[in-house]
Amino acid sequence: MDLVGLIGPVGLVFIVLGYFMLVVGHMKVTDTHYIVLNVLGALFAAITLHTGGTLPIFYTIVAWLVISLFGFYKHHIAVTH
Repeated sequence: MDLVGLIGPVGLVFIVLGYFMLVVGHMKVTDTHYIVLNVLGALFAAITLHTGGTLPIFYTIVAWLVISLFGFYKHHIAVTH
């Protein structure tokens, strides 16, 4: 398995791990760790899907990435102001 094929599953683990930690109360939506897990997870999954995934799943992951980046930006603005 090449690097691109490996980072996709790692990205999905990041997304699921972040969601699990949120559900069990170990993270909050505004925690930087949660946001970073989502950004990296979606980015890694999108890279892998771009090279050979189905378009609907690719678009879903890209939307997840955009929303996560917005959350990161919103959190960063709230923290620095």
